[in-house]
Amino acid sequence: MNSRFFSQTPDHPLPVAHHGQGVFLFDDQNRKYLDGSSGAMTANLGHCNAEISKTVKEQIDLLTFTYRSQFTNQPLELLCNKIAALAPGSLEMVAFANSGSEAAELALKLAYSYWKSCGKPNKQRMISRWNSYHGSTIGALSMSGNVARRQEYSAYLSDFPRLELPFCHHCPYEKEYPQCNLFCAEYLQRILTQLGEETVSAVICEPVTGASGAGITPPEGYFQKIREICSRNHILLIMDEVITGFGRTGTHFASEHWGIQPDIIVFGKGVSSGLCPLSGIIADRRIYDSLYEKGMSFSTGHTFSGNPLSTAAANGVLDYIEKHDIVRKTGEKGILFKKKLEELKSGCKLIEDVRGIGLLWGIEFSKGGTLFLPEEKLTTKIVSQCFKNGLIVYPSAGFIDGVRGDSILLSPPLVITQEEIELLFALLEKSIREVEGQLAF
Repeated sequence: MNSRFFSQTPDHPLPVAHHGQGVFLFDDQNRKYLDGSSGAMTANLGHCNAEISKTVKEQIDLLTFTYRSQFTNQPLELLCNKIAALAPGSLEMVAFANSGSEAAELALKLAYSYWKSCGKPNKQRMISRWNSYHGSTIGALSMSGNVARRQEYSAYLSDFPRLELPFCHHCPYEKEYPQCNLFCAEYLQRILTQLGEETVSAVICEPVTGASGAGITPPEGYFQKIREICSRNHILLIMDEVITGFGRTGTHFASEHWGIQPDIIVFGKGVSSGLCPLSGIIADRRIYDSLYEKGMSFSTGHTFSGNPLSTAAANGVLDYIEKHDIVRKTGEKGILFKKKLEELKSGCKLIEDVRGIGLLWGIEFSKGGTLFLPEEKLTTKIVSQCFKNGLIVYPSAGFIDGVRGDSILLSPPLVITQEEIELLFALLEKSIREVEGQLAF
């Protein structure tokens, strides 16, 4: 059949997904795949979760659409209250969009509008980090430091990335932790001095790097230092928790691991567990109050913002997370994941490093400590072999300098059982060893 779908891989037709159940997907040939990446770190509560589906079905028969400037709706108001109760400190004002990219741009716009309301309209610059990813729309891609994704559209992008990641295993500043005294965080002050803090509105960071760095997790003290520098220089701190939010790392928001309160949190993906498109931002109350005390209108600007069907799905997700104690259990499963990954590393020659937290882990590969050449396509080989064996993992390459570096991301549904974890690691080890055999290790 000649597909009319605008595929990214027209020379490699994809299998047709037919149905899902828990951590498994099945194609139209009834082949079974263990979803070791929750799709794109999205289906946090698995596929076809009956409890959440029931909530969505009930909402379909009641109300499926309202427009944001004409009505609010009960699922929206309920969800805002639930999110505000989970968010740290005074982050309590919620605005919705549909994708992580849109939510990141909402945060970008809100940062500027806030400083304008404070009488500082020159604070327009955004600082982000290399090897980060905040979305595929032009504004979100401008904030992203994913070199490969930026290249094709570079003529349209703003020059946001300035900082390097806190990547101790391959420190871009060629320093050693802790003797470095968190140079990677302190470098933010140098940038602000060079640009002038009066021109900078915000810094945006992923608390744990996703697909652009496969689980790069900062050392203790890094985000505390970033927070302190932002506060000292009157800069907003935006944490992009599209991947990490709502339990993925064993806390409701990954920011909690370092005891910091951002000024804005960007969320998406896991909030609706993939049932319906939904994303958004959570802003500090003072930001909201400043805007409306000055009579400024901040338009979220999306037709489907706060759609009752999507917000009902998210309410079902948050209820399920609380009812089944998912956040605590994810933290416990993360400890098991770390143990099994370290055991796998000790027995596989290809594995250079494992890193992550909760159920968000990266596995980095090397050739006996030497990086693979990009043309060797090692990441593609690993992902393809896993898929052939019925395991879905997420690729992450080019995280060292935009070109070099091979890794995969493991982020299974948070509902994965111990038996399913054992199966995941059996399939993963089988796949890695088969690639090792192909490379004559």
